[in-house]
Amino acid sequence: MYYSDEAGDELKFDIEMRLFFLAIFSIALPTVYSVGVNEDFTWTRISYVWPNDRGNRVSRQSKGSTNGVNGERENQVENLDTSNSAPPSIDYQYVNNIPMGANVWKNKLFITVPRRRLGVPSTLNYIRLDSSQKHNVPLIPYPNWNTNLYPDTSGRNENFCSVYRVGIDPCDRLWFVDTGTIEIPGNRTQVIPTTLIIMNLQTDRVIQRYVIPQDQLRTTTTLASVTIDVTKDTCDNAFAYLPDLGGYGLIVYSLKENRSWRVTHNYFYLESTSGEFQIAGHNFQWNDGVFSVELTDTQPDGYRDMFFHSMAGTHMYKVSTRILRNETLATRSYHETDFKEVGDRGPRSQTSSADLYKPTGTLFLGLVNQNALGCWNIKQPLSTISIVQKDDQKMIYPSDVKIVEDKVYLLTNTMPEFLYGRLNYDQVNFRVWSNRVDDAINGTRC
Repeated sequence: MYYSDEAGDELKFDIEMRLFFLAIFSIALPTVYSVGVNEDFTWTRISYVWPNDRGNRVSRQSKGSTNGVNGERENQVENLDTSNSAPPSIDYQYVNNIPMGANVWKNKLFITVPRRRLGVPSTLNYIRLDSSQKHNVPLIPYPNWNTNLYPDTSGRNENFCSVYRVGIDPCDRLWFVDTGTIEIPGNRTQVIPTTLIIMNLQTDRVIQRYVIPQDQLRTTTTLASVTIDVTKDTCDNAFAYLPDLGGYGLIVYSLKENRSWRVTHNYFYLESTSGEFQIAGHNFQWNDGVFSVELTDTQPDGYRDMFFHSMAGTHMYKVSTRILRNETLATRSYHETDFKEVGDRGPRSQTSSADLYKPTGTLFLGLVNQNALGCWNIKQPLSTISIVQKDDQKMIYPSDVKIVEDKVYLLTNTMPEFLYGRLNYDQVNFRVWSNRVDDAINGTRC
């Protein structure tokens, strides 16, 4: 092809500029990483905002009015004491307090502390997201001290005993399972029935208590999370999914019918070759089965897909809620092709909690064996899982992952050191992280 001298000069310049920008891009590309998540709150040890009446086991805050912002009781903080020492009437042993769950509603960041030992004064708590204190901020019992005290001396057996994680739905309701268990090593004690509890976050009141039928539980049952299937337009027809990580099953609860049923499937079990963990210098075996479940947006058939996984496992599975919400279909002994294997995430991809950002199909995973937060776009092959952020000192044991609006929240709690070693309470052990979803995954394949 023939070019004039002018055209040739222009072509030469164009080629040179393309090569220049290509070289710049090639240099910059390896430096593009995920933005990740930011530390919002940190704790060396968990403490509480104690009842102001330090000589009385019953806090005066329960008598407060309900005229505060977002239904909060005006004197909930005014009648509390911010000193570091607990009243003599409250059993508090900071070495036995480890946070397991985090979730957000408006200005409340909920923090749960299950009673895995004695000396846990309150299991369901919150702090304010806009708190100026970001380190060692004391937890505020929710909805008040009276409801969280143990032993329960009220005679009603309605106090909260032990809560692992909470779900929040678009109808401004808080859902959680009270395991009813004091988990002292070697002396696990069931003090109240295992109960699903629903609270109105606008009024801070319990609106539903549902005792899980005994025939749906197993001696090894552990209901440590809850996922709610509901929209703003179907508040009265909500379903809750309760994975039983110790009993290898799934309990489905219908709010409209106020009843539940247990679903069984081999995919809920641990995977025998994936129970080895190496975290924080400790080598151990865990046998946790189905750990958390995540829901997509409503599909064309009017139902959602539910993704799920075992903690002691590396595979991902899914099933339609069309099956789960129908007791007859859900409880069949043989499910044919109802449950589908999505694939294997790969070595050391054992996952605790996970949650799905529905608008884009971005699933965030707490990769416990890597001290990392991972992500995967469910529209892509499972091989495209990426690391959002990894830190072998600061992100030991990602215990809870939650999506709230357009943000991802992560709680890390150093639990293997708590169980198999000894935490250093002069350094940060517990952290809550967050970021906007789009920013967190910037630079990943998600």
